[in-house]
Amino acid sequence: MRILLLVTVCLVAAPAVVADEGADPAAASTEGGEPERFNRFVSKLSPDEPLYIVFGWHDGTNAKFQLSFKYRFLNPEGELTDDVPFFSHVYFGYTQTSLWDLGAPSAPFYDTAYQPSFFYRDERLTEWGDGRGWLWGQVGIEHESNGQGGEQSRSLNTIYLQPAFEIDRAIGSAHLSIIPRLWAYVGSLGENPEIAEYRGYGRLRLAVTGQAEWQVAATGWVGTSGKATVQLDVTYPMDRLFFRTFDAFLYAQYFNGWGESLRSYDQRLPWQLRIGVALIR
Repeated sequence: MRILLLVTVCLVAAPAVVADEGADPAAASTEGGEPERFNRFVSKLSPDEPLYIVFGWHDGTNAKFQLSFKYRFLNPEGELTDDVPFFSHVYFGYTQTSLWDLGAPSAPFYDTAYQPSFFYRDERLTEWGDGRGWLWGQVGIEHESNGQGGEQSRSLNTIYLQPAFEIDRAIGSAHLSIIPRLWAYVGSLGENPEIAEYRGYGRLRLAVTGQAEWQVAATGWVGTSGKATVQLDVTYPMDRLFFRTFDAFLYAQYFNGWGESLRSYDQRLPWQLRIGVALIR
């Protein structure tokens, strides 16, 4: 929860710090340089996976929310990255996904997945068709844990490769994203020995984004036992509905399958249709 608050404060406070035209630049250097150091920190912090909160009512009121950010380690304009550009693409990432059982007494969190990662990411590996299509991707290592103890404890480590194909005007005027992700489990799987039967070794995400910035996306994976899971995401910019006031998206998420929670990776929980808001999709 402390990490959640830290990230929220950084993302909310950053624009105010950067846009403070009344601040004296000399003061930043003479008073320990704290504003300058904070600005440098924020400039290397950016969203990673979607940020959202959604609510559902199937088989009990519940909520799901996700926070995610990535941090670039080195200054892309520094001397080291000038000599070795590879280092300008190295990131630390953190994603936290929680399922919240609002219908139960005291409304406890059913489970939370904490996912720190370390990866290399290149936003434009190559392009074709006069820039209408391009390839980006990342490769890294990720730890996932639910932070529990005893019989409810779950954790695993993976190494992964994620190429991403982006195509403008692929379907009429709409943009198409094709993002497969392949992974291998490393280390012990003693707490979840059969997880490959439910999660398999990869997933595929397809997303179509229209000119009005609506987006329909589908993410699916199949375990080695043939158990399939699908998540559908539909988003629409709120500023097109509310006089350009809200910089967020209306969000509908449908989940049906296995392993929405690491705690119950081998259980098929009730399908869920949840409605809410996404800040980043």
